[in-house]
Amino acid sequence: MRIHSFVILLFSVGVLAQQPELSNSEVDKFQEEVKTRASNLQTLQADFTQTKSMDMMEDETQSRGKVYFKAPELLKWEYHQPYDYKVLFKKGELHIDDEGEKSMAKAGSNALFKKLGKLVSGSVNGKLLQQTDDFHINYFKEDNHILANIKPKDEKLNRIFSEIHLTFNAENIVKSVKLLEESGDYTLIEFSNILLNQPIEDGIFE
Repeated sequence: MRIHSFVILLFSVGVLAQQPELSNSEVDKFQEEVKTRASNLQTLQADFTQTKSMDMMEDETQSRGKVYFKAPELLKWEYHQPYDYKVLFKKGELHIDDEGEKSMAKAGSNALFKKLGKLVSGSVNGKLLQQTDDFHINYFKEDNHILANIKPKDEKLNRIFSEIHLTFNAENIVKSVKLLEESGDYTLIEFSNILLNQPIEDGIFE
């Protein structure tokens, strides 16, 4: 079942290169800018390319699709290649459409699942940087980008993934998410054709 693959997609690992760390004043300035942008973000839609690298596989696997976000926490991933697969986070529920085979799981009664849902949406809209009770966060310079290296404090989350790397472009928009596992496997999600605060039809989130 591809839900397993999607969970792996969200939580994977690699090696962080040595980039210069931001100073305290630079961190404060960056956090304030991201917070302002996140608070003004009503919708986001983008194409994405997902690359999965595993030691046990000789070749990387790649898939493509679109992601839609609508404040406060509506989020949908649509895979178009190499298969048709949709994942929707809506009102504390996870909806799966696996090539027409639909299923649903409630997140409200599961504290870990609820954290994972916030983690996913927070990675897309940048609000993950505000969740300092749940994560240790360090900031680095990478060319003209900012890299946030995020490690979960929660032991249960740690069992699922070890680190998340969010890369922000010059406009402080998330341009890529790298999800890392202790094994050295990782998943890289790169966004393109990003549209902010443009209308999204309600039917997208059905």
